Amino acid sequence: MLDKNLEEEQALGVDERLARVARIIVEQYDGDVKAFVESMRYRIEVNRKAEAASDDGDEAAFRKCPSTTKIIGRISRAHCS
Repeated sequence: MLDKNLEEEQALGVDERLARVARIIVEQYDGDVKAFVESMRYRIEVNRKAEAASDDGDEAAFRKCPSTTKIIGRISRAHCS
């Protein structure tokens, strides 16, 4: 019984999303589905490139950090002084 209700709720959610996409295609792309799909592909590609650049930036930041051994050595010297 719960599975049936869940399936109905999910179906309603899918219908709402499809209606939203159809509305966007009609309003913003004058019904041109191909233009809509190309726009989505472009946005996805831009987001992937931005994420990749962000990931590279994170790694670069880690490479600039001093190693753990150097940090421990500094702390040890400070405590001994």
